[in-house]
Amino acid sequence: MQASIPKIGRGIVGPIEGGGVLRRLMDALLRHRMLVGIIFVICVKVINTVSTGFDLSMRLAYLLLILIIVSWIWSRVGAANMKASVNRPTGPFSVGDTLTERIVIQNSNGAPKAWVEVEDKTTLPDVEFREVTNFGLMVTFKRVDMEASLTQRGEYDLGPLVIRASDPFNLFPRDIEFEGVDKVLVYPRVLPMPDLAASRVLLADGHSRRQRMNVLSTDVATVRQYADGDPIGRIHWLTTARTGELMVKQFDQGSAGEMWVIFDQHLDAQAGSGKDSTDEYGATIAASVVDKYTRSFTEVGYVAYGSHTLMATPDHTASHRENILRHIAASRPTGDTPIIQVLAALDRDLFVSSTIVVVTAAGDGDWIDALGTLRRRGVQVICIVMDRESFGGEPNDSVIPRLSMSGVTTYRVYHGDDIADALSTTADADATAARISALYSGVGDQTGTDPTETNDGESGTPESVGSTAGQS
Repeated sequence: MQASIPKIGRGIVGPIEGGGVLRRLMDALLRHRMLVGIIFVICVKVINTVSTGFDLSMRLAYLLLILIIVSWIWSRVGAANMKASVNRPTGPFSVGDTLTERIVIQNSNGAPKAWVEVEDKTTLPDVEFREVTNFGLMVTFKRVDMEASLTQRGEYDLGPLVIRASDPFNLFPRDIEFEGVDKVLVYPRVLPMPDLAASRVLLADGHSRRQRMNVLSTDVATVRQYADGDPIGRIHWLTTARTGELMVKQFDQGSAGEMWVIFDQHLDAQAGSGKDSTDEYGATIAASVVDKYTRSFTEVGYVAYGSHTLMATPDHTASHRENILRHIAASRPTGDTPIIQVLAALDRDLFVSSTIVVVTAAGDGDWIDALGTLRRRGVQVICIVMDRESFGGEPNDSVIPRLSMSGVTTYRVYHGDDIADALSTTADADATAARISALYSGVGDQTGTDPTETNDGESGTPESVGSTAGQS
């Protein structure tokens, strides 16, 4: 981006928030501390000359006054001859990528500058494009390269470009702002994921199979002979008249490999902030699941109600995947739609052939019963729960046993976890492993020996472990 006509402002310290004459005065004093000090010295020397008649003090005052005038002219002329341009990359970017900028500064008059501060303002979190350089005598060109690592998804601003320069004594610092703000969209990190739904993702020749069911749907697939208990409203009268037998409609119940991903962005379900938030972890998980299964030609739908709302019907095309990832990147966790309402809105689109993946940090509630109901209807239900307490929020441990009791395949992700590793083992398996570890640890502490060895040193099973296993 080539910089446009610059705006020149005075000062390098941001204004104090608020209004009023006093605040504006304090702001000016902060910006020109050295100038205020010199003016104070001049005033003291003038008063000293008047009171004592000592000429040297007045001469020093004149010298300081000349210094102020020369510095003002130097700063003004120098700023007027500064030009700059910045080359910003256009993306796309993902969390973990490095963003690099190249800024070119021109000093047209060749006057030396003790320091020049370059800043490309940005709203990117944990990113600061700022560097200090200088221009020697007759140096008219300077190139500055800056880079930063992207740590959080979202839509951010790059710009405007600001050059801060001053006279050699820094009495009159000036900001030279070059107009131009670019938008940059940072996608969530996409990780290699374990297969969460291998048993339901059934593909044939690169396309999902469709199943014919007796339950009501919007699509009629075929007809069959009437059976006892079939509703009269499902009789296909034209076929009945043609064949002379009662025939009823059979419905197409959807794709056998169809998957829905629900990303819970309700405000009350969140914990943590920035890159260390449940929302950021959830975005990584949701994006990784969508990316994995759409690339394997599974039809994936997506639902999220955050600062942006999206309900995308199942598809596996690249444009569909891009649309979902853009939404995950831009949407913030400020939604007011609880997950139970999201499930209710999606209920009619879930069939026995469907798989639903819920990514949430919600606490205990009716939504767990709703997932259990879907599970009993034959829908494969997978729930990935972020442990809120590990992110500094209220505990939500109670959802894990309830989900397990409802037959929902449950995974738990803690802050700091390797997400792919955390999703390779269900919460039930983790809990079982923890109980076994605690049991063996307790046996070892009591006996002072390895619990996998008998008293005579031979390998075996301790009596207490066997008894416990028998009781269970």
